[in-house]
Amino acid sequence: MFTPYKIKTVTIPNRIVMPAMCQYSAGEDGTATDWHLVHYGGRAVGGVGLIILEATAIENRGRLSKNDLCIHDDKHIAGLKKIVELCQSHGSKVGIQIAHAGRKGCEAELVAPSAIPHPDKPIPHELSEEEIAHLIFLWREGARRAALAGFDLLQIHAAHGYLIHEFLSPLSNKRTDGYGGSFENR
Repeated sequence: MFTPYKIKTVTIPNRIVMPAMCQYSAGEDGTATDWHLVHYGGRAVGGVGLIILEATAIENRGRLSKNDLCIHDDKHIAGLKKIVELCQSHGSKVGIQIAHAGRKGCEAELVAPSAIPHPDKPIPHELSEEEIAHLIFLWREGARRAALAGFDLLQIHAAHGYLIHEFLSPLSNKRTDGYGGSFENR
């Protein structure tokens, strides 16, 4: 448990990993707050080898709550970088989980592969192929900003019924184009 292990080029000092856990403590614009410094920094001081920040939205309409962390604007980099540097100064490696809530989001306009609502949510906007291409760009931009903030690794959230998972599931993806239908397309 206390021996280092390597993932590609990152050597993690021990096998204690804190997984991504939503904190719902970001500012309303998605920026990190002192809560995040205390929460994640405390885990680093305690010797956690790898800390993975919570689901961090690649666009505003991809947030699960109004207080989710975001990474869709360069203004988010400074706060995230502060968390990374604090944790790394105590020997921890730091990852970030980038995400998009899709039809489970909290914004007025929800998006999904198909116009099928999640229970207790409004009908989402069915994404066009052009909009999907733009979202792919937003994922890439989120990864770019994560690198600028100094994260050691990146995790793409593709579970829990969020946007990528919605594309994978035949329950929420009824598309007939190249993003739907067969398992391979989904």
